[in-house]
Amino acid sequence: MDSKAINTRCVELFQNPNVRLRMWNARMFWHVGDQMNVAPAALTDPKVDTCELEVMLSAAALTNSECAAELDKKEPGRVAFIQRQVREGMRPLLRPANNA
Repeated sequence: MDSKAINTRCVELFQNPNVRLRMWNARMFWHVGDQMNVAPAALTDPKVDTCELEVMLSAAALTNSECAAELDKKEPGRVAFIQRQVREGMRPLLRPANNA
């Protein structure tokens, strides 16, 4: 998946009722200026690694991740760590976005 497709999936997952229950604000994951209630269409500039974000949001949404295999290949154990943190009610620290 390319980065734009991953971000689109993350925005969709962020709208999932199970994710909404976590009360995470979009400002935690995307650059949105000083806006508090951001429309999903404005979530285009991620602050964090979108692959890690997709894994985290998928775990919170109780659905399968589309990035888990790629992330686990790149860094073995990272997916399990993120999923475990979410299951235990925490929000794992995600790596910054590669805006190079």
